[in-house]
Amino acid sequence: MENRSDNQDITRKSRIQQKIRFLENQLVSLDHYLPETYDYLMQELDIQRRLLAELEVSETFQEIDKNQFADSKKHLNLKL
Repeated sequence: MENRSDNQDITRKSRIQQKIRFLENQLVSLDHYLPETYDYLMQELDIQRRLLAELEVSETFQEIDKNQFADSKKHLNLKL
């Protein structure tokens, strides 16, 4: 069950990274865009970077929780 969730997170992370690369490429070729378009691209880039940061923090917290659970099981085994 966890593997499925992990795979979904990896896939989601990959999609977000692709969106970020696309937006960055659009910003590089910005010379023909209107200021409103630049603002829109920057706003979208901020949104995608925030989503990526949320996912990375969530993944890190999950690892911490898994390790804490494993550590607590070790302590329980030692006491028995």
